[in-house]
Amino acid sequence: MSLTPQQTSAGRKVSGPLSALGSAFKARRTRSHAPGWGFATGLVVSVVMLPVAAVLYLALTASANDWPHLIGTVLPAALQNTLGLMLGTCLVTLAAGTGTAWLVTMYRFPGRAALDRLLVLPLAIPTYIAAYCYGDLLDFAGPVQSGLRGLFGWTARDYWFPEIRSLGGAVLVMSAVLFPYVYLAARATFVQQSVCALEVARTLGRTSMGAFWAVALPLARPALAAGAALVAMETLNDLGAVQHLGVQTLSASIYATWLQRSNLGGAAQLGTVMLALIVLLLAAERIARGGAKI
Repeated sequence: MSLTPQQTSAGRKVSGPLSALGSAFKARRTRSHAPGWGFATGLVVSVVMLPVAAVLYLALTASANDWPHLIGTVLPAALQNTLGLMLGTCLVTLAAGTGTAWLVTMYRFPGRAALDRLLVLPLAIPTYIAAYCYGDLLDFAGPVQSGLRGLFGWTARDYWFPEIRSLGGAVLVMSAVLFPYVYLAARATFVQQSVCALEVARTLGRTSMGAFWAVALPLARPALAAGAALVAMETLNDLGAVQHLGVQTLSASIYATWLQRSNLGGAAQLGTVMLALIVLLLAAERIARGGAKI
């Protein structure tokens, strides 16, 4: 097959491969600016943004001004519980997910392949189911406390047990279910990291943990930030688990305001606060990634 030269805009002739490369680039650029793709993208974005627009419309057109009441009574506790739950869950999932990912990736031990698969299974359990099981297991009448009283002959006044229906209990339940988000992100980035970088750190006097803190963890920061952002969003929108554990978050407050108090406008106004939290969360995730792409 012969390659025929073609005339360029500068008057020079280029061979067939360069001409083909230029034609392919022009065709790709033409396809990327095709009006059909732009219309389809705009249509998808419009559909996705409809719920957000509806919440904003309901909040702005509410018949009663509920902001003073919400700010004075509902928002302080709901915001404090929501931020505490998000922060606690993110910290626990980052520690558990990163630690287990490093263990499974960098060490060889019996049952490693099975553990790698078992660590993903909590994502298949709804958070409210985990909360119900946690409550039934650790409640006063549950098998754990009943077993302790039967084993040691204690009464209710003889021992102290943590309050399970609390913010700390919600952090424990949410972390146990959602840490695979961080685990999967950390596992993927640890697998892709070059072993040479870790070996160079070891030759420069770093211990195994020193190489982890100085090399592996900074390289994994974008993936960890993305995983933590997913955990925070899942925590923010949860309703069943926090209601069962008695934690009044923004989601629970929106549900109570809308369905129990029949105040759709007030619920939408609380929803705008949640939307603002999501925007701040996305901005924080972007800053934590440092502009890096995963």
